[in-house]
Amino acid sequence: MPAGRFLLTDQPVVPGMELVLPDDLAHQARDVLRLASGDTLRLLDGAGGEYPATITAMDRKRVMVRVGERVAGRADPTVRVVLCQGMLKAAKYEWVLQKGTELGVAAFVPLLCERAVAATEEASESKRRRWAKIVAEALEQCGGSRLPELAAPRPLMHALAGMPPGTVAMMPWEEAAARPLRAALLDAAAAAGGVASVSEVRLFIGPEGGFSPGEVALAARAGAIPVTLGPRILRAETAAIAAATLTLEALGALDAGPPAESPYTDKRDAIRHAQKLVRKHVPKDRSLVDELIAERRAEAERE
Repeated sequence: MPAGRFLLTDQPVVPGMELVLPDDLAHQARDVLRLASGDTLRLLDGAGGEYPATITAMDRKRVMVRVGERVAGRADPTVRVVLCQGMLKAAKYEWVLQKGTELGVAAFVPLLCERAVAATEEASESKRRRWAKIVAEALEQCGGSRLPELAAPRPLMHALAGMPPGTVAMMPWEEAAARPLRAALLDAAAAAGGVASVSEVRLFIGPEGGFSPGEVALAARAGAIPVTLGPRILRAETAAIAAATLTLEALGALDAGPPAESPYTDKRDAIRHAQKLVRKHVPKDRSLVDELIAERRAEAERE
């Protein structure tokens, strides 16, 4: 995990301002990463922007930072991939949210389907808060800068009816001899004028019981293309991530942009943080470690 990347969406982030980190972020900075006054972390606004921020004060009750100038985060995939997933049991859907965010999925739409387990169709406020927390932590971990959208659960027919014009829709289905997803997607892109003309792809993935024939027929009438992910029968959560990966790779979206800058704006910040971590995990003879750290610090100062 890139050290010191924190999503902050519940309050404005303005260059030059001083702000107190929320308690959960303060705990991560102070007690997990062992940052200290003078160290630099990075705040994410969830809309593509990142802000280097220097810790100006820290105690057991609060962590205060001064916000630096906004910089653009890692580039988003060139195509917007929306994952419409039939509702799954809690742990499985949370895994899809985490891995989909890491890959670069732009939005998640939970689907209410005929074969979904009844207990999975409820999405209480507490469950949606947990989903948001999982997505936020995955964004911080993966180096992304734009927070995926989390839609409320909706019937399949509503998700199909709400597709923007020009959307390419794919529906992997294990019960038909359909074309492979990658080939069908590239054909659809060519028909639209080329890969650069595709702005959004919607992937419709069934629940644990799969889509019914009636649901597949409904989707086909709405313009979704039935496809296959190969000869093996995949679990619903595996199918979701496989389909998202194939789509992003086929359209070149996994090649988007260079890595974002280091969260440390000063090399000396990185050295200080490394020193704390090394001393924490090397409890006895540290003479050689201290000597190496001193040597690296001298090199940084000469630069």
